[in-house]
Amino acid sequence: MTSSTRDSDRWSGTLPRLAVLVTVGLMFVAVHAALEGAARFSERYLGAYLWKEQDYLRLFSPANHAGRGRHRLLIYGPSEAREGLLPEEIAREAKGLKPYQNSQSIGTLEDGLIVLRYIEGAYGPDAVPDAMLLGVTTRFAGNLRTQSSPLVEGINKYSPHFRVVEDAHPPSLVRRSFVESIEPRLALLGLMPDRYRRGLFAIASRTATKIVPSLSAERRSWVPIAPSKYLIGKYASEAATKKWLVTPGNFWELVHDWNPAADRERVTRELQMYRDFAAKNGTELYVVNLPELSWNRELYKPGRYEAYLEVVRSAIGDTPFLDLRTFLPDELFFDDAHPTWDGAIKVSREVGAFINAHRRAATSARVDR
Repeated sequence: MTSSTRDSDRWSGTLPRLAVLVTVGLMFVAVHAALEGAARFSERYLGAYLWKEQDYLRLFSPANHAGRGRHRLLIYGPSEAREGLLPEEIAREAKGLKPYQNSQSIGTLEDGLIVLRYIEGAYGPDAVPDAMLLGVTTRFAGNLRTQSSPLVEGINKYSPHFRVVEDAHPPSLVRRSFVESIEPRLALLGLMPDRYRRGLFAIASRTATKIVPSLSAERRSWVPIAPSKYLIGKYASEAATKKWLVTPGNFWELVHDWNPAADRERVTRELQMYRDFAAKNGTELYVVNLPELSWNRELYKPGRYEAYLEVVRSAIGDTPFLDLRTFLPDELFFDDAHPTWDGAIKVSREVGAFINAHRRAATSARVDR
C-alpha cells in the first residue's frame, strides 16, 4: 500500500467524524439559541422571573434590564422585601410605574449599591430605573449576615461584565476583558437549563391561561415564574419561632446586638450614595421600613431600634419614607421575618398607595410652579 493510499484512508475515516462533530456542535448552538430566545421573550414580554432560587442571577440577564429603565420601579431589599413587596399589587396602586422585583436573599444596603452600579455599567443609562423602592430592615441597614454575600460571589463567578474588588465600602466593580469573561460565561451557561425550563413553562402557562382563563387562579400556573414564594400558613409553631429568635449564633443575635449609633457614619454614607445615584439619574427614590414580628421587636437592646430609625431618617433627608414596623399583626407572618401572602398584599397596597400619593403631590407642585 502506497503512502498516498494510506493518507487517503485516514482522511476517509476522519472526515465523517469531523462532519458529525460539526453537525452536533451546530445543533447545540441552534438549540441553545432557540431556548435563549424563549427565555428572553418570557422575561421581557411575559414578566417572568426565571431565576427563582438564585435571585441574584437576574442581574446577568440583559432581557431583565437592557432598555427597560423607562417607567420601571426597581424594588430592592432583603428577602423580607422580596416576599412583602409584590410587584402586581404595587402596580395596581402606583399608577404609571412598572414594578420589577430585584430583592435578594440576605441582601444588604451595600449590595443594593453594587446592583445599581452593575445595571448602569453593564446595560447603560437606558437600563437605569425611573424609580426605586428600597425596603429596609435593621439587618439590611447594618450589613449583617453570617455568610458571605451571594451577590458578590455570584458576580465573581458568573458575571461576563465585571468582577468585584472588595477594597472599599461598597466594593468596586472592575470590568472584565473579553478573555476574562469566557470562564464566567461558561459557568453561567451551565446553569441555563433551569432558566430555559422556566422560560418554556412561562410561555406554555400563558398560552394555557388564554385558552382556559380559569387556570390563572391556579397557583401552580404562575408561582414557579414569580419572584415571591407567596407564603401561606405558618412555617413553625409560636414556641419554635420564639426559640429561634434567641438561639445563640444565628443572625438575629447580630441584629439585636447591632449599635446603629456607632455605625452612623457608614449607614449615612451608603444611603447618601443612593440619594446621589437618584439625583444624578433623575430617579425617584422611596424608602420603606418593613414590618417586624412583635416577638422580635421585644428583643432589641433598649434604644437600639429607635437609634436605627433616627439614623435612617436623618440620612435620607426629604426622601419619602414609610415606617411599617408595626403594620402587620403576628398572624400575618409566615416565620420570624417574612409575611404571608395575605400580609404581603396588605403591605404592597399600602406601599403602592404611598408612592402614588407622593407622585401626585410632586406633579401638583410642578404644575403650581
